[in-house]
Amino acid sequence: MPHRDLDPTSPVPNPLIVNGAGGRPLNSRTTARRRRTELKNAPEGTGDAPRRGRLWRFFAVALTMPTLGSALGLDGGAIFQIAAVEDLGLDPRTIGLAFAMGMLSVPIQVLAARLPLWRAGRNLQLFLLVAAVECAVLAVLVGLDVVGGGFALIALAVTVTAEVNLSVLYAPSWQPLLNYGLTSQERQRVNSWGRAAGGLIVAGAVLLYGSGGPVLRTAMFAVIGAVALLLAVAARGIPAPDRPVERDLDASVLGNRPKLSPTMRRIYLILAVAGLATAWPLFLVYADKVLWPGANLGMLGAVQLGGALLAAASWRSSHTDLGRYAWQAGLVLLTATVALAVVRAPVDGTTEQVITVAALAVASAANLTILLAMLERAHRDVDETTSVRAMTLLDVVASTSIQVGLFVGGLLVSFSIDRADWPLDPYRIWLVAGTAAVAMGLVSPALRRTPTD
Repeated sequence: MPHRDLDPTSPVPNPLIVNGAGGRPLNSRTTARRRRTELKNAPEGTGDAPRRGRLWRFFAVALTMPTLGSALGLDGGAIFQIAAVEDLGLDPRTIGLAFAMGMLSVPIQVLAARLPLWRAGRNLQLFLLVAAVECAVLAVLVGLDVVGGGFALIALAVTVTAEVNLSVLYAPSWQPLLNYGLTSQERQRVNSWGRAAGGLIVAGAVLLYGSGGPVLRTAMFAVIGAVALLLAVAARGIPAPDRPVERDLDASVLGNRPKLSPTMRRIYLILAVAGLATAWPLFLVYADKVLWPGANLGMLGAVQLGGALLAAASWRSSHTDLGRYAWQAGLVLLTATVALAVVRAPVDGTTEQVITVAALAVASAANLTILLAMLERAHRDVDETTSVRAMTLLDVVASTSIQVGLFVGGLLVSFSIDRADWPLDPYRIWLVAGTAAVAMGLVSPALRRTPTD
């Protein structure tokens, strides 16, 4: 478990060895929050990280990451898929195998959860530098018109490497840095508004790449890589703790590593179930094969993405009772899922079509609202001694459950094809059961007690 070991001679007190007023020992979590408050209120030019000019650096990374991930094939990025098929002539089965190999990074990411917080800033810079090099390699491959063969397979090595870099360098760094350097409201703006704007940017980039020729596509990889390089330079201004001087710390202090709270374990459980069902995995495939044959899948995909982006853009950073807000979103999500369940397949009437489209949009928005609320609730439950481990494990749970959900969703779609005449096919039974489980999990007194930042 990561531990923030500080030099006792530094102006930043060690919460584990320095006593508070009256000689009473300070609580580590309280002291960590006090430290963050002092950092965020520090004026320009003090020994702490400057207060002004810092938020835009976080926003810059948040805005760029969706497009960078799409170009490198992270989580099946669309730009990389287009390049692999159309520009490099790779076999779809080979592409799928390369994406599946990303699961191998999960054990590495679990080990990376032990990295100390003081390494987070450098790890983020290193991730962006490696990503810039990877984009340059893809730009060369596309520009040289390498089709098939060993050179084209280099692109698959790039996406596997990018997934490992994401797990080892980015995931253990990004959210802990947000937790360390920003207030709760600033952090929520980055996680919600940055997500919404980044989603619009990557949607435009995918459309531009898909309609462009070899020159434009090569230039896009080069530009994305150049932006990643500039971000690596800008990331030097993102605040992170100084490297500790461990020889000045008592060995018993170093061994006193705090454990994660029961609330964090509850959040992990909710996110695990949410990834399996509430995201409606492979819904477009299900709609095409079972629910709504002949539907405009592009329109349905746009509705699903639009619902999520609208929820992110409309998120208010002034929310205080995050547990109650997430529970309300869970009820909305359950209502939308039940509405989808009562629609008879195949959809052919106007009323059924409207219900399906509305349920898809509402469910997508409610699901992202739950994820944003749980993410911020997790931020408020950790401190500098637990943030790396807690947020890295959160990323592991969320991403792994989504991958498993896609696998289970594919099986359920296959089972549902021959059972379209059932009142409720296996796929929709899975959605209703999973959504109900999430809604019940959100009814927790621990989640309702939302601490302030």
